[in-house]
Amino acid sequence: MSCTTWAPSNRIRIWMLLLVLAGTTAFGQNTILGALEDVPGNYTDTPNSRSVRLMFQKKGDDWQPFPSKCPAQDCLKKISSEYPGEVVWTIGFDGRILGRVTGKTPEDFVFYSHIGLQNIIGGHNIPTVGKRSTEYGGYIDAMVYRPLVANSQPQFKDPESWKPSQLPTDLTRLVRQGFRQKFPKLCKVSKRNGAKVEPFYYRDDDVRLDKTYISRKHWMLIRVRLHDAIGCGDAEAGSEIDDMWFVIDPLKSIRYLGEGMRLVDAGDYDNDGKSELLFSINRDNKGGYELFYHDFKSHAIFEFDYH
Repeated sequence: MSCTTWAPSNRIRIWMLLLVLAGTTAFGQNTILGALEDVPGNYTDTPNSRSVRLMFQKKGDDWQPFPSKCPAQDCLKKISSEYPGEVVWTIGFDGRILGRVTGKTPEDFVFYSHIGLQNIIGGHNIPTVGKRSTEYGGYIDAMVYRPLVANSQPQFKDPESWKPSQLPTDLTRLVRQGFRQKFPKLCKVSKRNGAKVEPFYYRDDDVRLDKTYISRKHWMLIRVRLHDAIGCGDAEAGSEIDDMWFVIDPLKSIRYLGEGMRLVDAGDYDNDGKSELLFSINRDNKGGYELFYHDFKSHAIFEFDYH
């Protein structure tokens, strides 16, 4: 057997190559989460288009959002450099894989509401679920297909098996009590003067439990609505009390999650054995996504302004 002696310069080049490869592998193992969206045209005569929005990256035990706040137009050109240039995505819904696409980050996001949107440059038969509606149309009430989770890893199983269900009757009162505790004072727009607000008095029965999801571990997620109620302030600033979400843990303790959200999907996107829940944001001049994980103890927010 012969023995080869490496010159110092060769050893340095090899070590540098190994470091580069190690860094590439580490980045490649990070799970990146996005959403396949049906993006409304920028003008009334422009058709919708399909894009993938980059939102979160798993770092250690936590999900971190990509930067999404731009105070000025020149920021839209600079911020795209903080996103991965190209990602091969697996698209899924309700625990199932629906397809794969490749997304490429543009040099300029152009519009505030386009922050994070990648152009689809590869993939056939881009999947859709259901029909277009305003359910996920956001602040502008656009007619769009529901967003679908896009994952850089093919991981969509929902080990906690979240399913639509009926809230047990004995917990209805608990949710309404939790709502009143969170919102002891509400207002409504005055019918005599639309620029003013007046107190809004409601009964417990007026609080509508719109949707309920229950996991196999007996967590419960409830969407609550109260028609005509807004936050107290002037009529323009008052926010409508709509799409309020509460969660009940297995010990029957209730907690408020947030408002102005639509549930997109649930799945174990980082393969840690627990499901994450993804919501889209639908608030005044706000869009984006919120991701809840670690049994709702943690969450990450990717939020942008429309203008």
